[in-house]
Amino acid sequence: MDLLERIAGALEKDGAPIRLCLIGSVACVFGGMMGRTSRDLDVWRPASDYDRLELRRAVEAAGMLFDPKSSLEPGRPYLQIVDPGPTQVGEFEPVLMERMGRLEIYRPPIEHLIASKLVRGDARDIEDVVFLAGKHQPEIETIRDVVETFSQPAKQQALENLVYLDIIQP
Repeated sequence: MDLLERIAGALEKDGAPIRLCLIGSVACVFGGMMGRTSRDLDVWRPASDYDRLELRRAVEAAGMLFDPKSSLEPGRPYLQIVDPGPTQVGEFEPVLMERMGRLEIYRPPIEHLIASKLVRGDARDIEDVVFLAGKHQPEIETIRDVVETFSQPAKQQALENLVYLDIIQP
């Protein structure tokens, strides 16, 4: 939250809203997951609306890297712009989480976040899935429907990892 507040504070007071749709672990941080932190902000480009130059200036003024493509600096937070490709989220209507001045923070519906995390399915992703599923009690069929919209190989990986939801939500 501190990173977002710093970005919001670095934006000019006047102008159009900056709409960022965040994906990844930040949804768990916003959701109150104990012990979960994130030094990166993953922005889903298709559901976001911003002026790239203005956002870059604000992110850099906040002490973060803006959309690094080749290498990261250890310990330095960053904002990454994510396009569809290896990362899959599906089609959705963004959900407003927070507003800070001109900065509006959105996320995908929980079912889409869970489906996206099932693609990679590493230990942290599964922890996030368990937290999100426990807190929001989403319908597994809705998550399966989202996964069915993914392209391969993401679709197959997520379908295989749906077993985790069967285990935690009998």
